[in-house]
Amino acid sequence: MSIVVRKLENKDLLPIQRLLAKAGLTEDGLDQHVTQFLVVEDEQAEIIGTVGIEQYNEYGLLRSLVLNSPIWNGQLSLEFLQVTLAYASDQNISKVFLCAKGTNPLFQQLGFKELQAAAVPLDIQRSAHYQQNTGPNTRVWACELADNSVNKF
Repeated sequence: MSIVVRKLENKDLLPIQRLLAKAGLTEDGLDQHVTQFLVVEDEQAEIIGTVGIEQYNEYGLLRSLVLNSPIWNGQLSLEFLQVTLAYASDQNISKVFLCAKGTNPLFQQLGFKELQAAAVPLDIQRSAHYQQNTGPNTRVWACELADNSVNKF
């Protein structure tokens, strides 16, 4: 099974909106950050996943990570996130943040460490996505890309 990871194009907006809605995620701000989304296609060029990387100076905020396909497993998820982090590094992002409802060993495997909200840079805290997705049950994670053993693709 092969997959292709590429930048989102305007023609992908409707399929991505459907994918996000199916996953119960908001598409707020998607149209403002089109150039900061990656998509995953299967062998039939069908979009089966996406992730956004909002950039705020040298920081990145992962958002809308959706993988929707029967072929997905832990290894493909790991590879997709490695490509995502390599892409972020190529965009001169030094640290990537994400908000999650719980703990995911995959994030820890990639070098993410849980942070207190006060340690999150103001640029990230002020983003609409961060404000909409943080609450009492939300955990904030960060990954230093310079310290990460992400392979360049």
